[in-house]
Amino acid sequence: MNDICKYAIAMSLVLSSGISSFAQTDSIAADTLGAVHQLKEVEVRGYGADRNLKAAEMGRVSLSNKMITNLPVMFGEPDIVKTLQTLPGVSQGVEGFTGLFVRGGDNDQNLFLYQGLPLYHVSHLGGIFSSFNVPTVSRVDFYKAAFPSRYGGRISSITDVAMKRSDFEKFHGRFTLGLLSANAFITGPVIKDKTAFTVGIRRSWIDVISIPTLAIMNAVEKKKGKKHIAGYDFTDFNVRIDHKFNYNASAYIVGYYGHDHLKIGLREFEGENESFIVGPDGKPIPDDTQSDTRFFDEDVNRLSWGNWGILGAFDYHIGPGTINASVYFSRYSSTYRQEREYQTDMDEPDTYGYNKSRTENSIADLGARANYIADFSKVFRTRAGVEYVRHDYLPEGLRNEFFSDGKGSTDGNDSPHAKANEYSAYTDNTLNFHDIVALNLGLRFSAYNIQSKTFTALEPRASVKVALGKDFSVKASYARMSQYVQQVSNNYINLPTDLWQPVIATFKPLRSDQYSIGLYGNLPHSMYFSVEGWYKDMRNLLEYREGVSVLNPGLTWEEKLTSGKGWSYGVDFSLTKEAGKFTGSIGYGLMWNWRKFDELNQGMKFPTKFDNRHKININANYKLNDRIEFNAGWTYMTGNRLTLSMYNYDIPGSQFPDAPTVGPPGYGNEIDGIDYYPSRNNVRMPAYHRLDLGMSIHKTYKNGNSGIWNFSLYNAYCRMNAITIKKDNENNVIDRPSGWHRAFKTLSFIPVIPSVSYTYIF
Repeated sequence: MNDICKYAIAMSLVLSSGISSFAQTDSIAADTLGAVHQLKEVEVRGYGADRNLKAAEMGRVSLSNKMITNLPVMFGEPDIVKTLQTLPGVSQGVEGFTGLFVRGGDNDQNLFLYQGLPLYHVSHLGGIFSSFNVPTVSRVDFYKAAFPSRYGGRISSITDVAMKRSDFEKFHGRFTLGLLSANAFITGPVIKDKTAFTVGIRRSWIDVISIPTLAIMNAVEKKKGKKHIAGYDFTDFNVRIDHKFNYNASAYIVGYYGHDHLKIGLREFEGENESFIVGPDGKPIPDDTQSDTRFFDEDVNRLSWGNWGILGAFDYHIGPGTINASVYFSRYSSTYRQEREYQTDMDEPDTYGYNKSRTENSIADLGARANYIADFSKVFRTRAGVEYVRHDYLPEGLRNEFFSDGKGSTDGNDSPHAKANEYSAYTDNTLNFHDIVALNLGLRFSAYNIQSKTFTALEPRASVKVALGKDFSVKASYARMSQYVQQVSNNYINLPTDLWQPVIATFKPLRSDQYSIGLYGNLPHSMYFSVEGWYKDMRNLLEYREGVSVLNPGLTWEEKLTSGKGWSYGVDFSLTKEAGKFTGSIGYGLMWNWRKFDELNQGMKFPTKFDNRHKININANYKLNDRIEFNAGWTYMTGNRLTLSMYNYDIPGSQFPDAPTVGPPGYGNEIDGIDYYPSRNNVRMPAYHRLDLGMSIHKTYKNGNSGIWNFSLYNAYCRMNAITIKKDNENNVIDRPSGWHRAFKTLSFIPVIPSVSYTYIF
């Protein structure tokens, strides 16, 4: 066992002083019919096995709040996105982060909705946590195929997060204390049976617990003339107010806020003088009174990002259906600031100066939608609606400020905004003929206007189920999706600073067509399975041109980007047991994922960074008794890909013929030869696997309230999974008599991570 694992296990001792089934909620009744019928406290339920066998839809998973909280967690934080990463056909990207790469798609191709509010970036701490406060969530519907026509704007997946409805009868809630954050949730009536509220708040305390460490470090460094500046915090705030007008009418308002703040920097100044005075005994002692700061130089980087929004909705029950209307405003922003302030002589004001730069990107959406939902009979159900969104994009706002020698100046790009109007209309129809044949037929139309250019899309959606006797069925589906904005990144980790670029006249909207076919069945012992084969075709993908990135602000977007196509295909298999003391699931995904750009990789096709050929997830839950529950999850995945130079061209004139990576005389050994890259994403990293373990202990108190202790181990056997490979050169004549040779080293950073949290429920 390596030193990192030993250290992590030791820390776990100090800190100590799967998806078990698919959900059973009806998607159509989720937000509208259910909102009205809550007046009678009626809840529509189905069963995972029944939905798997009888519904025409494919590629949908519904997760209840309990399923999410039952999985082993990192740092005591249950996480929606990390739960979705365990599904077949879904890759996580880089370990520990909330990336979501669905059936060959990229991370920006996923639509996240929080009770109807669109969110553009859903991660905290650079991606360690997602931005969803789980206690406020009642259900998550995740679609990776056969998308209902009411959804649009992304081509790979839809994550529809439903917030818990407020309790009109009594107050109740929960408080949770974890290693890095705490959260509180409370709901109850304002006017009983008339108006109720729900509030959830989560706050990290990384900044608080780091204060003593930072203070000790700065006390030690003070004599060296250094002061370290660091801080990080995130906050989530969720609120919902529900009101019943009468039996047929109700309304609610939802507010969402999630934001991160990070700063890191260094202040240098003149340290304490090494002067002495004569002490009482005649011996010299340090003169502490002579400390004088004669200059300073402070360099600080600050990054802040997050979403906030508000939505108001009104539901009215009429005849066999419900009309739902809502308006919303949602804004995402990311700001990166570099600030340097200095004064070379404190006695000379003219020596003061500063350099400040600011980069910002943001998206603001103002939207309105209306939907009609109706069950006309057991055979026919329909849903139709329209939506309008006014987009305000700031892809890249730059501002620089300079002050030196008593003079100041500013420059930038005047933060150019791009405004767009998006219109859409849809219809979705379900027909069910005696559970033998079921059809979902939908059509979505969208129009997108930007810079006097209008793009349109017609998106047909269809799925069919045919029963094969009592316990088996086959399904097939087709879905076309369109996307009018892309986030272009050349990193493995999707960062808040990655810019969102709306479609412009030069580049066409992103399109995809997905075809699926599957076999589904019920098995003995409360088990059921599904096997889905799929093929996805993607067009008008954007990538940076060779040698170009966001660090080239002088180039236009047309000069930075190039357009190409992609395709992926594979098979998803799942087996689920959802009854008894032991529940669990096994998922397996097989996938190929390709890209082709005329101006990249010499025009030849290449695999994507997250072309994970095989993926296995095993999740298990065992309920020992009413007080103690155990859960475990094991993940295996074929390694990610990266572009790596395996060889180097010799530089003419090298004085070491046997060391072709050493430069010509006079340049020093730090100069390498010319890297040779045979193709894009030419190397596959080692396979990824880990085991997560968890235990929950439930306790009921005399007052009727309860508490839950949760203990988890993330990466229990401390597998140091590689996140990248570093190329280096060594000249070790002892271990290798031939001398110079290349060395490739894997870099890892997540060992075993223990977690403990306590939840008090009242």
